[in-house]
This record gives sequence, structure tokens and C-alpha cells, in this order.
Amino acid sequence: MNRSILFQLTAPSILIGLLLFLACLVSAWYINQLQSDISRVLAKNVESLVAAQQLEISLRQLRFHCFLYAVQPDPRLLEEIAQNNAAFEDALERAERAVIAPEESVYLEAIEQGYQDYRGEFQRMRAEVDQSGPRQDFLKLADDHPVRHIVEPCRQLVTLNEQMMAETFADHLRLSRWLGLILLLLGLGGPLSGIIAGYGVARGLTRSIYQLSVRVQDMAQHLEQEVGSVRLSPAQDIRNLDGQLKHVVDRVAEVTRRLRRQEQEMLRTEQLAALGQLAAGLAHEVRNPLMSVKLLIESALRSDGRRGLNQRDLQVIHGELTRLERTLQDFLDFARPPALRRQTLDLREPVQAVLALVRTRARQQQVNIVCDLPPHAVLVELDRDQFHTVLVNLFLNALDAMPQGGTLRVMVRQDPSEGTVLTLTDTGPGIPPDVLPRLFTPFVSSKPTGTGLGLSLSQRIVREHGGLVTAHNLPEGGACFRIVLPPVVAEVAHADALGH
Repeated sequence: MNRSILFQLTAPSILIGLLLFLACLVSAWYINQLQSDISRVLAKNVESLVAAQQLEISLRQLRFHCFLYAVQPDPRLLEEIAQNNAAFEDALERAERAVIAPEESVYLEAIEQGYQDYRGEFQRMRAEVDQSGPRQDFLKLADDHPVRHIVEPCRQLVTLNEQMMAETFADHLRLSRWLGLILLLLGLGGPLSGIIAGYGVARGLTRSIYQLSVRVQDMAQHLEQEVGSVRLSPAQDIRNLDGQLKHVVDRVAEVTRRLRRQEQEMLRTEQLAALGQLAAGLAHEVRNPLMSVKLLIESALRSDGRRGLNQRDLQVIHGELTRLERTLQDFLDFARPPALRRQTLDLREPVQAVLALVRTRARQQQVNIVCDLPPHAVLVELDRDQFHTVLVNLFLNALDAMPQGGTLRVMVRQDPSEGTVLTLTDTGPGIPPDVLPRLFTPFVSSKPTGTGLGLSLSQRIVREHGGLVTAHNLPEGGACFRIVLPPVVAEVAHADALGH
């Protein structure tokens, strides 16, 4: 299945699923935080309430034992009162540690102050009882009891803790209702999201099918104009669209077969035309030297044996036969190019070898040769013999362009971005503008005696080496030929260097 289509179909569902997962994750985290906060508050409330209740219990015990000691001073009751004081102080300390509201601190400060007042009044009451005897005014004693300063703050503290506990439970109930509502929304969100995603995907598919159907019908109309009737009905679903596409593909395949047959016929026509052009060129190039040889022989035959072929005539015949042989060889090389036999060599060697061949002719034409070669070896992978042919063609063409003298400049450079570059420039008249675009086309030549195959053959050899040959005219006059050869692989060059 196409990955792009799969992504387009599943992306909405995946996105909605991720959003729901994120919402559930955030909700679970938030719920956990609320539950933790409520649990901590509830634990503090319970601890504070227990401490307040313990204070109240300790206060009642203390009040009871103090009252008994006032009406019946018994030393054993003093021990009970001391234990009640210690229990009250311990409960007061725990209540101070469990404080969670500012109001509790206010009540605890009042309780602590009342406890200090109680301690002072109890000592005075004890002294009175020890001096005057047991007290008989029970009602007055109940109203003036030393612990009266602590009773009201303790009762208010217990009431406050009970209210705080009730509020905490109310908050817990509200949170539970909210959690239920959130879970209900998340539960409904899944199916609703699936319905929305399915609707979006279905709508997108329907629109895509419609657009594709319109394009298929438009294509069918174009085919109807080109190849005949192609009737299609509007596509309503994928199966109908598949049938339409199959019908159009069949018609396109038929058109392709027709075009292939036409191309084959055109190729056959071009081959016949090329063969005719080759035969015409070959006949033209062979006829001229044969005509010269024929005229010399006919001249000797008309003299009735009185005058034979002299040395000059034989030289002419030899030159024309050499020219004929070279022409036939050019045609053979063009028609049947030999396979490359590559080897790693220094490009300077074939350049210097060809320069040595043409130097004599250059002196005769008063052509100055300027050779600019690097001091180090320029390694390339070449077929020495075939590349020798390329250099000979280029050098001889340059000399043909300067019959009255000039300058032939040869330069070899290594370009990191291109490779090895060989440039050949002359100071001749340049390449005619009408010939320049077709310079490397077979049978195109600006020379009266040229076959038009030399540069075409040279271009093919350079391309088979993986290189490129180009030509252009210089602004100051003359022509420039540029050959770019690919660089040698470092491992191959190193192995060849070790071999040498």
C-alpha cells in the first residue's frame, strides 16, 4: 500500500487518538494530584480533630480531679492531677503540630494562656484548702473552677475541626462528581472522535474520487480526440473508478503500441537515410582520388606507349591512393569502432608524441607551437591508440586552419571540480558560425576536402572514455577545442604507480 495514502487515511485517527491519550494522561495526573491534596488535608483534619478531642478529654479529667481535691484534699489526688496536667500538655503539643488553619492557632494560643491561668489559680485554691480545709460551697466552686479559662477555647477548637472535616468531605464529594463527569466526557469523546474522523476521511476520499474521476474523464476526452471514442460514466465509488482507469489504460496502451510502431518505422527510415548519406559521402570521397588516378593512366594510354608514367605521376597516384585508404579507414572506424583497451598513463606522453609528428609540418607552415604541460605526471585512463587518433585529428585541423602561419597553443591542467582538462587553441579564422552548431555531426566539414568524420569520431572516442569535448571561437580570433577527462581513481593510480 502507498505510504502517503496510508498516512493520509490514518493521520486523523492517530492524531485524535494521541489527543485523547494526552487528555486521559493529563486528567489522570490532575485527579491524582487532587486526591493526594485531599488525602493530605483529610489526614491533617483527622489529626487536628483527634488532638482537639484529646485536649477536651484531658480537660474533663483535670476538672474532675481538681474539684475532688477542693472538696476532699487527698494527697493521692495531687498525683492524678499531675498526670492529667502531663496528658493535657502532650495533647496541646500534638494539637500545635497538627495546625492547618490560622483560626486553630488563635484558639491554641487562648488554650495555652488559659492553661497558665489555671496553673496559678490551682496553686492558690490548694493553699486555701490546705489552710482552711475542704470547701463546702459546691456551686460557687463549680463557677470559680480554675479550668474555666480553658473550657471554652477547647470547645471552640473541637467545633472548628468538625467544621473543617465536614468541608473536606464536601470537597471530596464535589471532586468525585467532577471526576465522574470528566470520565463520562472522555468516554463519549472516543466514539464521537471516531465518528468525526471517519466522516472526515470519507469526505476526503469522496472528494479525491470525484477529482480523480473528473481528470480521468478529461483524459478520456483528449484520447477521444486523438484515437477515437472513449466513453466514461461519472464514478460513484472506487470500483467504478477502477473500471474507468482500466478502460483508459487499455486505450493508452493501444496508443503506445501505435506510437512504438511509428517510431520503429521512423527509425528504419532514418537508418535508410543515414545509409544513403553514408553511401553518398563514401562515393564522393572515393570518386575524387579515383578520378585523378584514372586521368593519369588514360593520359599514358593515349600516348601509345611513347610516354609512360613519370616519377611525379607516380607520386600523385601514390598520394591519391593514400588519401583513398585514409578515407576508407575513417569510414570503417566510424562504422565499426574498436573496443577500448584502457590503461593508466601520463597524458603528457601522447600529447608530446603527436606534437613530434606534426612539428615538421608546423615549421613548413611557419606555425609556432606553444606547449604548456605540468611538471608532474598527469595520470588518466585511456586507450593510447584511439586517443592518439583524437589528438592527430585536432592538431591537423588546427594546422589546416593556419596555412599562412600562426600560433598553436596546447595546455594541460588538472581541475579538482572537473578532472583533467586539455585545451587546444589556434589563431586561424575560427569555425564558421553556420558550421559551429553542427561541428561534431557526421559528414559536416568546413574544408573542401574533408570527410566530416574526424571530429565526429573524436567526440565518440572521448565520450567512450567518460569525457567531454567542446569547441568555440575565441573573442580575439581563432578556435578553441577543450577536452575534459574524468580523474583517475586513487587506488588505481597507486597500483599502476607501484607496477611501474
